Amino acid sequence: MIKTTLKQIWNQRRTNGWIFLEVIIAGFFLWTVIDPVYVLMVNTLEDKGYEEKGRYVLQLGAYGANHGMRDTTITRNMRKEAFYRFIKLIREQPEVESTYVALYSSMPNTGGWSGGEYYPDTLTMKNDSKEEKYTHAQQYQLLHAEGCDIFRTLGIKDIHTGKELIMPQDAALRNLCFISEQFAQKMFGTTEVIGQKVYSYDKQQWEIGGVFQDIKNRDYNASYPLFIFLSKNLSMNDYIHKSTFIVFRLKEGVDFDAFNERFKKEVAPHMNQGNFYFKGFQSFADLRHDLGTMSGVYNILRLKLSLAGFTLLCIFLGMVGTFWIRCNARRQEIGLMRSMGATEEKIKKQFLTEAAILVTAAFVFSLILVVNFVVMTDGMAQQTVNGDPNFALVSEWLLPGVQFAMVSLITYLALLVIALVGTLIPVRRAVKVLPADALRDE
Repeated sequence: MIKTTLKQIWNQRRTNGWIFLEVIIAGFFLWTVIDPVYVLMVNTLEDKGYEEKGRYVLQLGAYGANHGMRDTTITRNMRKEAFYRFIKLIREQPEVESTYVALYSSMPNTGGWSGGEYYPDTLTMKNDSKEEKYTHAQQYQLLHAEGCDIFRTLGIKDIHTGKELIMPQDAALRNLCFISEQFAQKMFGTTEVIGQKVYSYDKQQWEIGGVFQDIKNRDYNASYPLFIFLSKNLSMNDYIHKSTFIVFRLKEGVDFDAFNERFKKEVAPHMNQGNFYFKGFQSFADLRHDLGTMSGVYNILRLKLSLAGFTLLCIFLGMVGTFWIRCNARRQEIGLMRSMGATEEKIKKQFLTEAAILVTAAFVFSLILVVNFVVMTDGMAQQTVNGDPNFALVSEWLLPGVQFAMVSLITYLALLVIALVGTLIPVRRAVKVLPADALRDE
């Protein structure tokens, strides 16, 4: 069967040559379109490392000296005390499961990013030396407050047990820190690091209290090593509401709309103190959507998906037309095969096999063009952290070899499906014609 098919392809080499060239060009352009879409989709679909459903942020407004301050006798300590009361107030609501306070955008999808250099011991700190070994990591700075727990609030899981990590209530007093799996692997080469020490560039020391699953700070970016620590005191300023967030988790089954309505009536009036005022709640889903819209990532994704769809449509129409003409030009051959006893299924199988071989051979040549394009222009799309590919740690699905293979496979399958559909439609019509009619038409 294969030998006969190859011989037939060779006999039709003049006609097949144009199809061959068309698939080479289509394969190259389709690969370059699918590549960035693949990266964005992998980053978006990859596990975030935390739970989004039922998580909300309490939004506070604050009057300042130049922003309508109501009571000029309010001191910073009074504002601080009022803020701690707000934390306790939200924590004590019967619908709230848990809460925590994030300082300086220490939560996913806020748009902020803070990081630093961390060392496994003081011996590796060699100031002004290019040989110093450190782990660069994003950092989440949390406020130590009674009952606050980021892991329970966001549903962050322990890397060893797979269950929600528990924040010890004395974590700040013991100077504990918590690190992500990537952080542990990069610094120590293992996740069995509980009790070991971590040092910052200024030689501040922490003891590792837990290792958690990797978290994505932005839904559309790669995850990055994460270092979580607690601050014992709140440094209050006139604009704390812009950089400090009270995050909370509702209990399972709680209706947010009902909770929101009750909160505005019964609780929100008690938050108009210390020159603060209640603004409302924002869900984690809205945070993610707002950041994706503001950064333009969703528009880019829609544009690239539209471009990929348009490219596929053009290729489909072109290849269907080409294979249609090819099949119609061989109606006499089909009639002869039918007259010699060939079944409809056998004829379809032969034509489909020819199309598959043509596409496969042509795609191999298009990959040669793709490889040259990638080498010459570093053209493979890259995942990023905060838009900077130099910060990205590569996902296993975005390792250069894996990414190239997956994009190539997706491109090949798309071309193959188009070619098979473009062949099957005219062949099905051609084999329905009686042999005598097909030969007479010729």
